[in-house]
Amino acid sequence: MKLLFSLLAVLLSGCASMPPELQGVAETPSLAQVSAQPDAWKGRTVRLGGVILVVENEPDATWIQVLAKPLDRIGRPQEDADPTGRFLIRTDRFLDPAIYTRDREITVVGQITGTIERTIGKRKVELPEVHAERWHLWPKREKIQAPVYYPYWWYYPYPLYYRYWPGYWW
Repeated sequence: MKLLFSLLAVLLSGCASMPPELQGVAETPSLAQVSAQPDAWKGRTVRLGGVILVVENEPDATWIQVLAKPLDRIGRPQEDADPTGRFLIRTDRFLDPAIYTRDREITVVGQITGTIERTIGKRKVELPEVHAERWHLWPKREKIQAPVYYPYWWYYPYPLYYRYWPGYWW
C-alpha cells in the first residue's frame, strides 16, 4: 500500500500545473462570448490569452493588443488553435516592448472594463479591454527536429564495394 501511494505521488509530481500568477478564481470564457455581450462581462474577472501583436506604451499605461487563442489546461494559449479575435490588455506598469515582443504568448487574469475602439488597417473595430491584475509571459516554444537516421542497408554496399574492388589489396 505504501508503495502504491509512493508511486502515485511520484507520478503526479511530474504533471504540469498552472503558473501561480494565473491560479485563482477566474472564469475562462471564449472571446466570442465576451465580444458578443461586453456589458454582461463588465467587472468580472477572466483569464484570456493569445499571441502579442502590438505593445503601446503611453505616459500613464501600457496597452497590449493580443490575438486571442483558446487556453489549454495549464493556461497557455494553444499553439495550433485558430485565433478567435483580438482583445486589449491594459496595465498601469511599464512593459518593455523589447521583452513583450510580437508573436510571444501571454495569458492575463484581469477584469473586463468594457470595449475600446481601435483602427486595424483602415477599419475601426471595438475590442474588449482587460485591466490586467496579473499575467504570465510564456517562454518561446522551441521547435526540436530529431535527426533522421537512414537504415543501415543504405550504407552497407559501399564498404564492401571498396574492399573487393580490384587493386584494393594490391
